[in-house]
Amino acid sequence: MARVNLALLLLPLVWLASSCQRPSALGPEPPISPAAGAFNAGWALAPLWDDGQAEVALYTARRPQYGKLRDFETVLIVVKEDFNPAFYAKAEPPYQGRSLLPVIKLNFVQSYWTENYPYQFLTSVFVRRDDPTALVKLTQSSQEWCGNTFKEIRGWTRPSEFVFHSYWDEEGDGTRPLELRPGDLLEDQLLVSLRGLRFSPGLEVRTRLLPSLISNKLGAAPRFVDATIRVADRETLTTARGRVPAWKVSVQAGELSQTYWFAEEAPHTLLKMVSSDGRELWLKEVRRAPYWQAATYRPEDGRLRAAK
Repeated sequence: MARVNLALLLLPLVWLASSCQRPSALGPEPPISPAAGAFNAGWALAPLWDDGQAEVALYTARRPQYGKLRDFETVLIVVKEDFNPAFYAKAEPPYQGRSLLPVIKLNFVQSYWTENYPYQFLTSVFVRRDDPTALVKLTQSSQEWCGNTFKEIRGWTRPSEFVFHSYWDEEGDGTRPLELRPGDLLEDQLLVSLRGLRFSPGLEVRTRLLPSLISNKLGAAPRFVDATIRVADRETLTTARGRVPAWKVSVQAGELSQTYWFAEEAPHTLLKMVSSDGRELWLKEVRRAPYWQAATYRPEDGRLRAAK
């Protein structure tokens, strides 16, 4: 069995130079994580992501809420963007002569009804394109009829920061330091970062994992837990797209157990995810499209359907 401990794979930290003026409180760009032995950035660096389109994937989903599993449809969007390091936000043209930070963005869109009103969650994860295990930024927002909650992890500051704005009593607004070390992972980034595993039966990665921030409450202060990621083996998975060769990956973090299936063929699209807390994702359809210019999936009779 091949074993890789992220904390022990020490590589020199690499920073991208920027000619843009940054606020003085900010540090350099997030360093490349010491994970070269377990992960490969090849899928994210492929020319595929330079075609001006996004991978837009439709999933059937399940999530617990109020003690009941809620079934709905959800969309995962993966796209390449160029960040302006002065603001850690998407740069707008013209790009010539500017030092930009290429990132891979994951948008995870969730919306479902409970007995009284709907819940909406949008989670945006930004990782370095040359190292998708290295978090640049995460934002997570929730909206329901009682209020809005917003959370952000700023991976570019030294130390990293956790920023929150909550409508709940005893939470409110605030900023806390977050001990985000090179090699650490967030559960919410696994949907994209695990696509870069050097898939090989028996590969094992020991790391620290920050549990999912997707919630309408702040809850307890985010704390990393020890986690083990293992590549089990190849497995042919039956999906709405037919039978697809896949890699099966397990994640054990404290009491949480999860299993992910990624397409064997690059760029290793997520096919399925099941979690011990009841969460599930099953791929229904995936397409490459400039979703900001043309419709991909639209609501129809309470469900998402492919746009004509």
